[in-house]
Amino acid sequence: AMHATSTKQNLILSLLKLGSQQGMEAISLSTLAKENNISKAAIFHHFASREAMIEELFGYCNTLAYQQMATISLTGKPSEVLRRAMDHWHDLYANAPMRHFYRIIQTEALTHQAAKAIQTTLDEMLRGQSGILLESLSESSRLIIEDLDLAVLTFSSVVQQFLRRVLLDETEDVEWEEERFIQSFCALYQGT
Repeated sequence: AMHATSTKQNLILSLLKLGSQQGMEAISLSTLAKENNISKAAIFHHFASREAMIEELFGYCNTLAYQQMATISLTGKPSEVLRRAMDHWHDLYANAPMRHFYRIIQTEALTHQAAKAIQTTLDEMLRGQSGILLESLSESSRLIIEDLDLAVLTFSSVVQQFLRRVLLDETEDVEWEEERFIQSFCALYQGT
């Protein structure tokens, strides 16, 4: 039974990689089989259908996303805390396997219900984490934030734009701009 799970996981991981490169529609079962050195029939031993395989992929990645959204340390100056968070998210979007996953979600969300739902969840997780960070900075008076909802919305929306660029490989100047944004954001809410 141990062996079965690892083959299944390998199938999911290679589906992730191929899907992010070519789009899910383009992937044939024979390509997937060849990539994993198994027969096409063996794939159906693990998944009832192509649709079932995609559902599992989303489920697997969703779990992974929750685990990855680790707690970001809240100690230090506001700019340090926000930079730490930014680096953490940046890493998730820049490296496999999460990078492959986010790319697939972005493209599949238009046509696939499960992907759409996950995209919403991921956006909410980012907003949720931003909320925890800013609330903590506000409660400890490291930042003076009158309207927390607005601050969270602003911060997480801008962060999302940066992360989409990371996904699309448009990373020219992105770290410079992230740094400038964090500085401006902190300056805006600096205590007197």
